[in-house]
Amino acid sequence: MGLYIKRREEEEIRRIKNWTLIYGRRKTGKSTLVKRNLKMDYYVLIADSNNAITLDDTVVKIDEAMKEVKGILRRGGVAVIDEFQRLPEIYWAMISNWDKEGILVIIGSSYGIVNKVFDRNSQLLGLFTPLEIDIISYEDVLTQIRDPVLSTLYRDPWIIPFINSYEEFVSRIREFSLISKGLLGEVFKEEERQLTDTYYKILLLLGEGIWKTSEIAGIIQPKGGEGTISSMVNKLAKMGLVQKIPTLSRENYYRIRSPALSLTLYAESKYAISETDLEVKDLPIGREVQFSIGEMLSKYFGGVQYYSPKEDIDVIIVKKKKPIWAFEIKMGEFSSSEAREVVKRMDKIAEKVGLVSLREKPPDYGDLSIGPEELIEIANQLVKSRDQESET
Repeated sequence: MGLYIKRREEEEIRRIKNWTLIYGRRKTGKSTLVKRNLKMDYYVLIADSNNAITLDDTVVKIDEAMKEVKGILRRGGVAVIDEFQRLPEIYWAMISNWDKEGILVIIGSSYGIVNKVFDRNSQLLGLFTPLEIDIISYEDVLTQIRDPVLSTLYRDPWIIPFINSYEEFVSRIREFSLISKGLLGEVFKEEERQLTDTYYKILLLLGEGIWKTSEIAGIIQPKGGEGTISSMVNKLAKMGLVQKIPTLSRENYYRIRSPALSLTLYAESKYAISETDLEVKDLPIGREVQFSIGEMLSKYFGGVQYYSPKEDIDVIIVKKKKPIWAFEIKMGEFSSSEAREVVKRMDKIAEKVGLVSLREKPPDYGDLSIGPEELIEIANQLVKSRDQESET
């Protein structure tokens, strides 16, 4: 068994006491989390509209599997149905007729399944509570890996078995570009959509760092213009592929949610890496690290993560509509003059300012200087306080 990253969702799964829908984008580790942390009496994976696979890899007919699930629940046991979105809806009606005994956990590899299960006309409405599994939180990975750059990539579990360093990721970027396109195709299939040329072009441009829907529309020029692109980007956000981050200028900054996916899409957009033998040496890893650290710092300071492209500030943490912190994040070190200049610029925007360097602790010109050791300590504190809360 390969490296396993412990994560905050484990405790939530161990504490499941009622019928629950666990959902999220494909390959975020939902099944692994359930298998490791839920004491279950029966597990079945829906393979297609006729067949299912049990935990010991036995192929059974869906009818047989559903009878077993019902029997387990009647006895007050715990049953899991994985890839629930593939279960023919005739069985939804069957489940809705069951007495609500035992614990039934259904796992769906799509965000569309949430809308279906909780739709006002759904036969399953009122039976399940939702639990989302996103990519792994940065603090969870950083506390265990202790490498700020590799921790950024490891947030998406599918990449973990393939690489031991960022350099290895870059050297194998062509392979990962091909895997990523396959993963995107799977995500769209589970969402009952097609990975059309337009959707793929949008994802490539977002991976390249083009975030304004007006700019994307100008490049792609679809029918319906920016309205079409905005609608499609919002669908991508609902599918868990795209993250929407507010900015101070009231626009939304759109980015690929997964750092590993974002970088492979960048390489494909910039170098058509899946079709050439070009050696890629430069990827915008700093951008991915910036947003992961920003996400962690916003939790640490109890605010909302903002980005400020206009003022060129990496991370702004907003609380009650006021910018309380601004951070500049660098892969390398800060010179004294650079630190002074950055602090002066950020001072105009937020109450407090901080400098973050992945190389060494920056000069003390702002209100907070964070080097790699301090980053790990912040991650440790976040995980520790969360664990204490879950115990009470």
